[in-house]
Amino acid sequence: MDFLKKFESGLGENSKEQECFNLYLRPHFELIFKSACRLTGNSLEAEDFAQETFYIGIKNFYQLKEHSKCKSWLFSILRNLFLKEIERKRNRIEVDFDAVCERLHDSSSIEKDLIKSELKRMIKDGLAKLDERLRLPLQMFYFEDKSYKEISEDMQIPIGTVMSRIARAKIHLRDEFISSKAINIKEINTSSPTSLKGFTPEA
Repeated sequence: MDFLKKFESGLGENSKEQECFNLYLRPHFELIFKSACRLTGNSLEAEDFAQETFYIGIKNFYQLKEHSKCKSWLFSILRNLFLKEIERKRNRIEVDFDAVCERLHDSSSIEKDLIKSELKRMIKDGLAKLDERLRLPLQMFYFEDKSYKEISEDMQIPIGTVMSRIARAKIHLRDEFISSKAINIKEINTSSPTSLKGFTPEA
C-alpha cells in the first residue's frame, strides 16, 4: 500500500510514535483499510479514513489503558469519523438504500456498528409513518424473512397485491428520508429487494 508508506514517512523522527505504530497499530492497518473500503465503497476515501484513524490513534494512544483492545479502539475511531462525515454531508450526500443494506450485511459485526444505529433510526422512523397496509407486508418480507406467498396467506390478499404494497412502502420510505433531509436517498431498487432481509431495526 503506497499510502501506508506515505503515512509511515509522515511520522518523521518521532521515535515514540514510530514505536507505537509498529508495535500496536500497524498490525491492524490492512483490516482498518478494508473496513473503510466496505463502508465508503471508495478506495480513495477509504485511504483518507484509514490514515486519519491511525493519526488519531497515535496521538491519543496514551488514553488506551489496555493494549489488547487496540483493534476495537481503532474501529471505534473509524466509526466516529464515518458518522461525522455522514453528518457533514447530511444535506447533500446520495446513498443507494439497498447498497447500504448490502454493505451492512457484508461487513463484520464491528463494522456494522458504524452505520447500524443511523440506519436503524431512519428505518424505524419511516416505518412508524407508514399506513399499516403498507407497513405490515414490508416488515414481514424484510424483517421476518417471509416469502410473498406466506405474506399473501397471512394477510389473505393476492400475491400481486403483496408485491405492489411492498414496492409502494419502499417508495414512501424513500420520500420520507428525502423530506427529512437526514440522508438523500438516490434510489430504492424495487426490482431487487432482498438486500434488507434479515435486518431488524428493533434489534
